[in-house]
Amino acid sequence: MPAVLAPLAVLASLITPPLAPPKQQLSSARQFQFERRDLAALAAAAMLRSRPAAAEDAPLAVAYLSAGDTRLLQPAIDAIKYLGVVKTTAGSLARDGEAVPALKVEYVPQKLPFKKLLGVFWREHDPTATAEEGQFGETKDGRVPGPAVIWASDVAEQSAAERGRTLLQQSGLFRTGKEQFGDLVKPIATEVRRLDGWQWAEAPDELQGWYLSNEGAYKKLRLRRDKFLQDTFKPYKTTECRQVDESASGGPKGVICGFVIFPCSDDNGCRAVTQGAY
Repeated sequence: MPAVLAPLAVLASLITPPLAPPKQQLSSARQFQFERRDLAALAAAAMLRSRPAAAEDAPLAVAYLSAGDTRLLQPAIDAIKYLGVVKTTAGSLARDGEAVPALKVEYVPQKLPFKKLLGVFWREHDPTATAEEGQFGETKDGRVPGPAVIWASDVAEQSAAERGRTLLQQSGLFRTGKEQFGDLVKPIATEVRRLDGWQWAEAPDELQGWYLSNEGAYKKLRLRRDKFLQDTFKPYKTTECRQVDESASGGPKGVICGFVIFPCSDDNGCRAVTQGAY
């Protein structure tokens, strides 16, 4: 018998029922079948115990994101649970007398990389709004909720967040005029801060999943946010004229006027950021 099967054979001998009296003894063929059954069961159990843990059993990663009222940010992140978000919690981060509303996101990094999570975040707030302006004029208890922040837990997350912010700035997505470039590109104000030294505090239960039990109020509060996002990312037509030559592929050649522009595209690098593919 091979050495690998020896321990299983020993275990099988321990659990095999004692032989019946001589007149009722099983035939050698049937006895062999029972031993094979026991060995198969033991082998299957051993394989299950030694099988690598699935991705969903792996430790969760935690990210913290700030962009105004967390009640309005939470549903956008909850909407991508199918991508790997497990749980979101509204709360705040505080240090040295400063408190910033934040959303705690627990997710499976094997399914949802950090940069892809940030891609959703970039599409769900106005990164050009300063801490003083707040998000879309939203206030809570008469105060502006605070700055938009990506909280980095280590150097890798900080580097990824800063790189994405730079690429988004260079894309020219956030402009004061649809057909104007250069100095009219608005600077991105979303900050990248290290999480070190900041203390997390969970918000009261009534603010967790607030949008689910306050649907009417939630939709009303989302109006400005939704309009900004639609105006920023939706394609638009322009009367701009360009010299094109696509004759090699059977396309037009010459001066073409009138285009459909996709503000966030592969060409300007914006889509790579929103897809977390940079």
